Amino acid sequence: MLWVALLLNLAMFAVEMGAGAAAGSRSLQADALDFFGDAANYAISLGVAGMALAWRARAAWVKGLTILLFGSGVLIFAIWGLISVTSPDPVAMGVVGLAALVVNVAVALMLYRYRTGDANMQSVWICSRNDAIGNVLVIGASGLVLWSNSGVPDLLVAMVMAMLGITGGWRILRQAKSELVGEAKYDPVRAAFAAELQKYQAARGQADFDIAWRHLERAHIIAQPKLGIHLSSRVEMLRFAIFRRDAGEVVGQLFLLALAPLGALSGRIPVGSIGRPTVSAFTSMPILDDLKHVLAKDHA
Repeated sequence: MLWVALLLNLAMFAVEMGAGAAAGSRSLQADALDFFGDAANYAISLGVAGMALAWRARAAWVKGLTILLFGSGVLIFAIWGLISVTSPDPVAMGVVGLAALVVNVAVALMLYRYRTGDANMQSVWICSRNDAIGNVLVIGASGLVLWSNSGVPDLLVAMVMAMLGITGGWRILRQAKSELVGEAKYDPVRAAFAAELQKYQAARGQADFDIAWRHLERAHIIAQPKLGIHLSSRVEMLRFAIFRRDAGEVVGQLFLLALAPLGALSGRIPVGSIGRPTVSAFTSMPILDDLKHVLAKDHA
């Protein structure tokens, strides 16, 4: 879909730039530059597709900045045009604007499902959406130019398109920054711990209590290096033991909960322990193979 969008935008850039120059329309020329910018943005999106979130967010940041700068340039271009207003050819504006609208609506429909994706794909959707809105405005401006015999509507549309670019670029920059900050704060241990708790909740909801205990045990193994989530895993085990009305488990979990801070302070943590009172609180156990990559750094 991105390849199709790229080729369509390059084609429309050539068409609108030539038509805009021939018709003397600044809004068509602004839209042509927008098509070129979008083509470049799609090329960047293709280049980072499948890469890690951080790289996609960086690419989106560059695109957002490009769109913002483009919008600012078009705004300056339109304001300058007010000094020497000329009347463009309204028929050429309407015909080319309609052709551009068809292309942009087609691209926007292709990319609609990505409107809530990461910053990289959001930027692709925003580009297509803004272009379709801009084309409708160009067509409307052509009618006003024909009616008023003035180039002012053409310049006003160019300004509106500029503001769409500025606001869209700013939105992409904010989303990309949010993703980069989130990626920087990403903790694989906490993420794996949260995933096990979600699986525990799902098993508990289905009354599959053996599987629920297994996920709580895995959560405990993951949580041991970090006291905060280690205590959380202990509390969750205690709550589950109370829910199951298992007196022996409740007493054992209370005892282990009291020992957890002491183990963290002394550095004597039984690595790999499943955290149940049925095993020694002071004996390490082999770490499960599928958890080794999560805990390798913390237990190094």
